[in-house]
This record gives sequence, structure tokens and C-alpha cells, in this order.
Amino acid sequence: MLPGLPMSNKLIKKIKQIYFIYPGNINAKTGGYIYEKNIINYSRKKNINIKSISLSSNYPFPNKQDLNYFLKFLKKIPIQSIIIIDGLALEGMFEIFNELKKFKIIGLIHHPLSLEFKGNISKRFLKLEKKYFNLIFKFIVTSNETKSLLINNFKITNHKISVVEPGISRIKKYKYIKKNKLNFLTCGSVIDRKNYLFLIKVFKDFNTFSLNIVGDTSRDIKYYTLIKNYIKKNKLSKKIKFLGKISDSKLAKLYSQTDFYISVSKYEGFGMSLANSLIVKKPIITFYTKTIHQTLKRKGIVYFDKFNIKYLQKIIQKNCFNKSNFEIIKKNVKKNNRYFLTPEESAIKFLNIVKNA
Repeated sequence: MLPGLPMSNKLIKKIKQIYFIYPGNINAKTGGYIYEKNIINYSRKKNINIKSISLSSNYPFPNKQDLNYFLKFLKKIPIQSIIIIDGLALEGMFEIFNELKKFKIIGLIHHPLSLEFKGNISKRFLKLEKKYFNLIFKFIVTSNETKSLLINNFKITNHKISVVEPGISRIKKYKYIKKNKLNFLTCGSVIDRKNYLFLIKVFKDFNTFSLNIVGDTSRDIKYYTLIKNYIKKNKLSKKIKFLGKISDSKLAKLYSQTDFYISVSKYEGFGMSLANSLIVKKPIITFYTKTIHQTLKRKGIVYFDKFNIKYLQKIIQKNCFNKSNFEIIKKNVKKNNRYFLTPEESAIKFLNIVKNA
């Protein structure tokens, strides 16, 4: 147990009635939903009085019916109640924000949505974030970098923001079976922010490799179709596979047979799949952000800092396909002693912050 994380049920059960609101399916295998489901499950296990409410998956772009449904539910909540709202839902509620001010709203922010999107949508969210974030009672974020972002970019005072890193389950390890090719793995929903089309263009000219992509393919069908057409056109179907949503046991087996985990995501709120890779001591290639550096540290991690195809190809060639360099990185990742909270430790820390809100 970590210091500063009281484990007594007596202390935790002092939490008053709270509401936890999120959009869509809590069982979806994304970092944000895994984080939230862990807290809700722990609350139920310990008989903590927390009511979870699922809203439309349309958020953060709700229609009038979605907003009216939420407003109808809101009328049933006692004034001054604590309401935890996932960032995807919260940033879709700015239109009705005056109705929220009578409650203690805790915004659970993995990262501001102005970083999730691009172009005019990003600009719109940024404008709304600057207008409304200061009116929110408290924030819980998943990294110190996101906390710094809220302080520096949105002028949120330090005392209103708490950091609770996600709890990372210790996945089962299976025996590694050596093959005559390098196995790469990447995880995450197939959306523009994950940058998969760029990744596939990087791998197009390599020969002896396989790349497994795990994650929901239904969130942006247009983008997924674009990638699938590119794979077909360049005859990469035997080397690059989209596995969709898979079981935890199958994912654990994939990690065990992986040589390198690779991430070209433009931004991550924490990087839970990257943390999983580090826990099972697999070398990682990832785009550098301060958040990801805080999550992974240095040993056994190869960072790149620009989205240029030839540049990243050279990095992969040097560190993955060069056997001596590959062996050095494998030894270094075993020395990386970055500690991650367990799901229980994360849930306890989160609920203690809510209790004291």
C-alpha cells in the first residue's frame, strides 16, 4: 500500500451521496472509461453511496433531446450535491451551464477537448473552456501536466485541481515465442488523434514485421475506411491488422508476444496502454509530450518529436531492426522502475478527494 492512501472502510464510508455522470458505454475499452469504471466498481464493492448515470453517446455534441434528458434528471438531485462529470459530457453542457452552478461540480478531465479535435471545433471548445472552466467547483485530472495546463492556459487556481493517476491492472504474462519478424502493437480507438494513417505510412516500406492495432473501429467510420483503403491499395493486409475490441486475456497474450509497443498519438491524458507495456517490460517508441514523459520516464523508451515519415522510419530502423540496439533497449526497459497505482489505490485516492470536496 502507498503512504497517504488510507484503506479503512470506516473512513471511506463517510462520503455523502454523490453522482457520477458519464456519456456512452462505461464498458468501452478506452483509458477514460476504464478509469471511471474502476472507481464505480470500487464504490459498489465497498458499499459507498454513489449513483452512476449514463448519458447519450452523442456527447460532447448532444442534441436538444440529450440535454433535456439531463436537465430532467438534474431536477431530482438535491441542491449542493456533489456531481462528478466526465469531461466528454461536461464540455457538451456549456449551453446549460447556468443550471449546474447550484451544485458542487467536479470535472473529471483527461485532457481538454480543444486538444482532442482540430480546426474550428478545437477553437470553439477552447473559447468555451476559457469562459466556463473557472466556474467549475473542482477538477480531478489524470496527470501533473494536465494540471499545469489548466493553471497556465485557463487560469484555474492550484487548490481547485487534484491529480489522481489511473490505476493500472497488472496483466498476465505469457511466455514469449520468438519469431523471424518483429511484432509491433498499438492500442486505442481509431480516431484522428491516434494518428494511425501516419503510422501505417511509416511502416509501408518495412518488410519483416507485423503490426497489431487494438481498439474500437466504430467511432470514426470515415477515418477507419480511409485507413483500410490505404492498407488495401498498398497490399499491407497481411502485415497490418485491426483487431477491434478484444478480451483482456487476448490483449495480455498480444503484449506478451510484442517486441515493441508504438504510439504516434498526438496527445494523451495519461497513456494507460503505454503504462501496460512498461509494466510487462516491453520497449516503447512514442511521440514525446511532457505528459507521456511523466508517465513513462526514460529507460527503455524511444521518443520522437515530429510527425515526419522518413524521420520516424530512421528511428525505427535504428532502434528496432538493429539487433544490438534492440537488445540494449530491452535491457534498459527492465531497469525502468516507474511505479503505477493499482486500480484500488487509484479509486481510494479519488474517493478521498471527493469526500473532502
